[in-house]
Amino acid sequence: MTNTFTWCDLSTFDFEEAKHFYTECLGWDYQDMGEGYALCEGKGEATAGLYTMPENFQRMGMPSFWMSYIQVGDIYKTVELAKQHGAKVEVEPQPAAGGGMIALIRDPSGAGFTCYDGSDLGVSQAGKLSQSVQHGQRIWHELHISDLSKVEAFYQHVFDWEIRATNEVGRYNVIVSGEPIAGIQVTSNDIKGDKEYWGVYFAVDDLDAELKHIEQSGGQIVAEQPLGERRAVLAYDSQGAAFYLVELIARANKNRNLSVGQSSLLDKLLSYKFKWRAVLGLVVIALAVVTEINWVWGVLFLLWVIPDIKSGSTHFLEHVERNSNPVVYWLIVTTWVVLSGYYLLN
Repeated sequence: MTNTFTWCDLSTFDFEEAKHFYTECLGWDYQDMGEGYALCEGKGEATAGLYTMPENFQRMGMPSFWMSYIQVGDIYKTVELAKQHGAKVEVEPQPAAGGGMIALIRDPSGAGFTCYDGSDLGVSQAGKLSQSVQHGQRIWHELHISDLSKVEAFYQHVFDWEIRATNEVGRYNVIVSGEPIAGIQVTSNDIKGDKEYWGVYFAVDDLDAELKHIEQSGGQIVAEQPLGERRAVLAYDSQGAAFYLVELIARANKNRNLSVGQSSLLDKLLSYKFKWRAVLGLVVIALAVVTEINWVWGVLFLLWVIPDIKSGSTHFLEHVERNSNPVVYWLIVTTWVVLSGYYLLN
């Protein structure tokens, strides 16, 4: 299906070290395809590619990275549309090593991806965490970005994507032909770093066991970032490439066919974390009411509005997005700013 994710590969510094790392963490086997490229196989199915980063890129100081591939019907048309809507084409259309055509594009925010025009790569699994997906296989792609407004129109015009808000603040599904094929997460730089990027997600049977394998193999656990309501973790491999792991089978639902967003009460209890900042905020509000120290309200309004401005998303009786409802969004945000100033000055 065109305009969906069809493949991913890893550009790494040390080919053999990368193979060892992902064998330990995801149980991969490898098939040498020649020309320095290998297929990574999870449970006998090709799920990703692996190759040594070209020396000229290494001299430029480019980090090891995972690359997502989008299937397109006409690569020349896609590249032209991308240019018209603010993208930078890093690699113009050219023949791919295994057949077909590829082009490397950076969207207006700087997030890179490869367009593929051909029929020789894998098939997207449309985000389904079902019994057909097994440990070590690719299951999802998600754009991590600090401001959706920079790229929303780009993806809508170039790939005809519908970007639909979920019930989680700052998170969106990418819809093609009525099906979710990827996600977009508006994330602060404190979590994702200062770069915008497409993250690649792989399924694992037991997330806790794989976290131990990552650390034992020289990788790093960065943060737990749930995929919907499922446990997922951002990690770096031993050469610094970022990737995500998603727990495939919920502890209390091992015999059920689950998709992204479903979880049991046990899952929620096991993933529970004490929200001390929220509790502290409630205590401060109670003290402000009792002591009639009104400037505290000004501080709280300011703390509420700053994340809303960064994410382009707010909530007042209902969810309001800056892109889809700019007038209402800015009325709400301005109200919080004015109230903050009023209480701080008085």
